Amino acid sequence: MTSSRVPGPELAWQLHAECPDPCVLFQAVRDEAGALLDFQWTALNPAAEALVHGLGLGPALSAWRGGLKGLPERGALGRLVDTGAPLSFEVQGRVDGAERWYRARVLRRGDGFSLWLSDITDVSVERRALREELEQERAARAREEHLRLALETAQMVTWEWSEARLTLVWSHNAEAFFGHPPGGPGDTMEGFLERVNPSERTRVAEAFLQGLCAEGPYTFQFRGPCADGTERCFEVVGQTFREEGRPTRMLGVVMDCTGRERAQAALREAEERYRLVSWATNDVVWDWNPSGEHIHWGESCLTVLGYASEEMGGISWWEQQLHPDDRELVLSSLGHVLQSGGESWAAEYRFRRKDGMYVHVLDRGLVTRDAQGRTLRMIGSMMDITERKRAVERMQEEAQFRERFIGILGHDLRNPLNAITLSARQLRRRGAMSPVQQQLAQRIETSAARMGNMISDILDLTRARLSGGIPLHLSPTSLPAVCRQVVEELTVAHPGREILVQAEGGGEGIWDPERLAQVVSNLVSNALEHGEREGPVFVRCRDEAERQVLEISNPGEPIPSHLLTTLFDPFRQVGAARSGRGSGLGLGLFIVRELVEAHGGQVTVRSTEHEGTTFTVVLPRDARGAARDVGGALPEEAHTG
Repeated sequence: MTSSRVPGPELAWQLHAECPDPCVLFQAVRDEAGALLDFQWTALNPAAEALVHGLGLGPALSAWRGGLKGLPERGALGRLVDTGAPLSFEVQGRVDGAERWYRARVLRRGDGFSLWLSDITDVSVERRALREELEQERAARAREEHLRLALETAQMVTWEWSEARLTLVWSHNAEAFFGHPPGGPGDTMEGFLERVNPSERTRVAEAFLQGLCAEGPYTFQFRGPCADGTERCFEVVGQTFREEGRPTRMLGVVMDCTGRERAQAALREAEERYRLVSWATNDVVWDWNPSGEHIHWGESCLTVLGYASEEMGGISWWEQQLHPDDRELVLSSLGHVLQSGGESWAAEYRFRRKDGMYVHVLDRGLVTRDAQGRTLRMIGSMMDITERKRAVERMQEEAQFRERFIGILGHDLRNPLNAITLSARQLRRRGAMSPVQQQLAQRIETSAARMGNMISDILDLTRARLSGGIPLHLSPTSLPAVCRQVVEELTVAHPGREILVQAEGGGEGIWDPERLAQVVSNLVSNALEHGEREGPVFVRCRDEAERQVLEISNPGEPIPSHLLTTLFDPFRQVGAARSGRGSGLGLGLFIVRELVEAHGGQVTVRSTEHEGTTFTVVLPRDARGAARDVGGALPEEAHTG
C-alpha cells in the first residue's frame, strides 16, 4: 500500500484484501466553517497507484476531472458523505496512450469516501461496436425506406438481371406498380414478357438483347395490360455492366409514362386541330425561329393586313409596324416569355396595315423548346379584333349613358315622391278620416317610403359607378350605438322577430354614422328577409387591434356556393325572401360593399348548413385616409380633432 498519509495496519490490510481492482480513499477538505472545498486522496492500493501514475493525476479530486471523464460534481459527492447513499457511474481516461473505461463505485468512509474502479474496457468496446452495428442497420433501413418512398413518388420500379442467376429481381413495389395479382411481373425474362402486350413481346425481347450489347444507358417503351382491364404505357431505362468484355449484369428502372403519352397525344391532337382551324379562319398564321430574323407568314395576311405573304418581312420589320405607344410593352412581354421558359404568349396591340391604317390585333403564340429548354420555334396567329374593340367601346358608352340616365331619373323622381309622402302624412293627421281611409293613407306612405329607398339605392349605384366612390361625412362614431339604433327601428318594422346586439369593447372610430347605419340596416334586413322566421338575427361588434369587426348572422338554408362569387354584384338576388318582401332592385349588398370599401374596409360572407349565413365587415379604426383615397368628402373633419 502506498499512501501520502499511511493509514493503520488494519486499514492497509483491508485495502489489499478487499480491493484487487484500483481503490482510492478520499478525505473531505473543508474550511474553518466546515464548508466543503474539495476532496483529496489519502491512500491508494497498488492497482490504484499504477492507474493514478498512468493518468498523471494529482492528489486533489478537482484535478482528476481533466484525466477522468464522467466524475460526479463536488456537490453530488458531498451529498454522498452527508447521507451515506452510494454512487455508481462510468468514467473514461487515457492510460499510457490507450482509452480505458471503468465502472466506478463510491462508498462513504468517515468524512470521505472510497472510490473503487473496475476495468470494463472490453465490455465498453463490445457495446460501442454493437451500437455502431445497430446504427448501421438503422441507417440501412432508413435508406431502404427512402428508396421505397422515392420509387413510389417517382412512379417507378427498379430491376436487376444477372447472367449467373438468369433471373429478374424487382423492387418490392413491382406488384402494385404493374397492377398485377400476387406473383408480380415474374422473376424470369419469359415471365415478364407474358405481362407485355402480345403484339410488342418480340420487340421488347429484342430491345433487351440490344441492351446487352449497348455501350452506356439505353431506353425503350412498351405497353402492358393491367388486372383491371386497362392498358398502360411504360418506359424502360437500363445499363449493362461487363466483366472482361462479357455482359454479366443489367440494372434499370421502369417508369409509368401513361400520363405523359396521353398528354403528348392530346398536344398533337390540339396542334392538328389548331392547324385545321387556322385554315378555316382569316387569322394570319406565322412561324418564327427566335434564333433568326425570318418569319413565315400564312396566306391570310393579304386579306387581313393588305400585304402579300412575300411582302411581309422578318422580326425587325414586324417591330416597325407596331404602334409606337404599344411597341415597348409588346416587345417586353414577348422577351419575358422567351427568356423565362414560358410556353405561350398573347398580346393585344395596334398593327399598321399596308394602307397605313392601324388595326387592333390579338396575337397569340406557342413556344417549342428542346430538352435543355432552348427555344426552337414559335408558332402563332394574329387576329383582327378592330370591330370587336369598337363594339366594346360602343357598349361601354351605352352603359355609361344608361347609368347617367338612371341617376338623373332617380334624382328627379324625388320631388313628386316627396309630395306624395307629405300628402299621405297630412291626410293621416286629419281626425275626420275613416279607418279605411287611414289604412289607405298608411299604405300610400309606406309604398312611397319603399320607393324612396329604391331611389336612394339607384343614386348610390350611380355615385359608385360614375363618381369613383360614394362620398363620406366622417366624424367620431360609436358602432355599437349605430347598431342599436338601427335594430330598434327594424324591430318596430318586424314585430315578433328577435334581433340580438352584442358588443365587445368600446367600438369607437372615425366613420360616417349615416352610411354605417345604412350598412347595418341593409345587412340586418337581408338576414330578416332570407333567414329562418323563427330564428334570431345576431349583430356582434368587437375590437381587434386597429380594426373594428361587425358580424351579422342568421340561421337558415345556406346560400348556394355558385352564387357567393357574384353576391355583391348589382342587380343580383339570391332568391325569394321568406318574408315575401324582396328588396326589388338587388342593390342592397352592392351598396354595402361600396360603403365598406369607401371606409377602407372589407366585407365577406360565409354560409354553411351548420352555421347558417354570416356577413363580416372589417373596418379600420380611422377611415379618413381611405376616404381621401377615393375622393370622398370630409366636411366633418373639423369635429374629429
